[in-house]
Amino acid sequence: MRYFLLVLSFFLCHTINAQTDVKLTIKNLRKVEGNLSIEFYRNIENYTKGENAFKKLYIPIKDLDQFETTFKNIEETYYAVKVFVDTNNNKILDKSFLGVKKEPYGYSGDSSPFLREPTFEEARELPSKQNNNIIIFLKNNKGDD
Repeated sequence: MRYFLLVLSFFLCHTINAQTDVKLTIKNLRKVEGNLSIEFYRNIENYTKGENAFKKLYIPIKDLDQFETTFKNIEETYYAVKVFVDTNNNKILDKSFLGVKKEPYGYSGDSSPFLREPTFEEARELPSKQNNNIIIFLKNNKGDD
């Protein structure tokens, strides 16, 4: 019985220690007005499909240079984050017929290929207690980045 309690307490302590608070900072908003869409993904399948985000926020913004939020008790594993400002409130990242993004956008891992979305591996970050900040610089795609 003691052995079982010892193993159980070790498991619970390990589980608690394997979680952290993740601070997400989105910079270069340039006081744009619209809704900020934030999607946290934990696996390649959902990230690639753009479905079943682990965490998803859709927040009205106006006159901000940057936005910060903290996700509490997040498991220490790889995440990829997609962000865009929905300036026309249609809940999708608008693109031209060539695939060029028309609205401000960004990805974790500071990865922003021009005509494609970065892969999960390119965008992934591993938050930990020592490094729990994810910073995303939006690309506005208006020739002035």
